Amino acid sequence: MKKSNTVPQVIIVDDHEIFADGLKHILESNLGLHSCLHFPNATAALEYLKNGGGADLVILDLYMPKMNGFEFLEQAREKAPKLKVLVVSMQYAFSNISLCQKLGAVGFVRKDSSLKDMIEAVETTLAGLAYFPVKQGEQPEALIENAVERICKLYKLSRSEIKILAHLLDQKNYREIAEALHLSPLTVRTHKKNIYRKFGVRNIAGIVGLLKEELEKS
Repeated sequence: MKKSNTVPQVIIVDDHEIFADGLKHILESNLGLHSCLHFPNATAALEYLKNGGGADLVILDLYMPKMNGFEFLEQAREKAPKLKVLVVSMQYAFSNISLCQKLGAVGFVRKDSSLKDMIEAVETTLAGLAYFPVKQGEQPEALIENAVERICKLYKLSRSEIKILAHLLDQKNYREIAEALHLSPLTVRTHKKNIYRKFGVRNIAGIVGLLKEELEKS
């Protein structure tokens, strides 16, 4: 890593204290990141961000009590659109990787990765570059689009709702969706409520859960 007058602020969000402590030691020893913060759950990390706390990179576990990583990605993106998040998880299913990418994560790495790979993942994402495993023959966007199409048909979404859902999954806000579809923000808000009602969810993370189930059937 290039020397800088400012040490990047890294946040580790993981309910396994031993792993978090070990990762902090790795980052301090190998990358000189001596200002790492650890939060034992995503709710606490989100509160930190809501209260004005900053971060150059969030290293995020995917499955934790209180709030999972998908929910954190959705809510953190609303508070800090440019926030870089590297997901570190043992749940290495293709559906998890694809959906984290869809929700704005900049990288995904296994918890049991080698020291070299873990450091590479952190350095790459800190630099603002993507770090995702590449597998031949897999096209994440196409697979997700097919899954979205299937659940929209299953839950009988209207054409307008399908268009708005696509923008919601791309992390667009009401104003951006309204401008793109030439609608009023109030109309977009109403469609969003109807989409959530039909899916039986409360947020985008709930829809991600439905997509994950659908992708795992493929």
